[in-house]
Amino acid sequence: MIQRKQTLYILAAIVMTVICLCMQIGSFKAAGLEVARVYNLWFTDPLGKHHFDTWPLLAILLPTAVLGTYTIFLYHNRKIQALFCLFNALLIIGWYVCYFVISQVVGDKSWGTVDFRPSWPSVFPAIAFVLYLMARRAINADEKLVRSMDRIR
Repeated sequence: MIQRKQTLYILAAIVMTVICLCMQIGSFKAAGLEVARVYNLWFTDPLGKHHFDTWPLLAILLPTAVLGTYTIFLYHNRKIQALFCLFNALLIIGWYVCYFVISQVVGDKSWGTVDFRPSWPSVFPAIAFVLYLMARRAINADEKLVRSMDRIR
């Protein structure tokens, strides 16, 4: 049962979150010059020093990848698998809320007036969000099919 389409959706969502964890997700720019590069765990200032003010992004996205992996192996219990997909989608929404707050707070307290520029890997959690919802929909369709087969017997 691991070869179901929802497993492929969840696996693709895990890949998206891991890629986002490993890449730069934004930068702070002041007067056209890059002041800092933002990652999920830290941001790097122009001197190369790491500041770990963005650790909540990692604290939200890493469990999403781990729970996604665990969710793949819950194919015996479709209700819990669908619940975990929904929980992962909610975690991703929380990541975007935290991402917005950090982009506003960290730049203002560190350098005064700076512009935050998101990088393209920050879109990957949104793709993972859609994939988790698609997986949940496929899981619920499987559950509906199993219930209809039980009714026929």
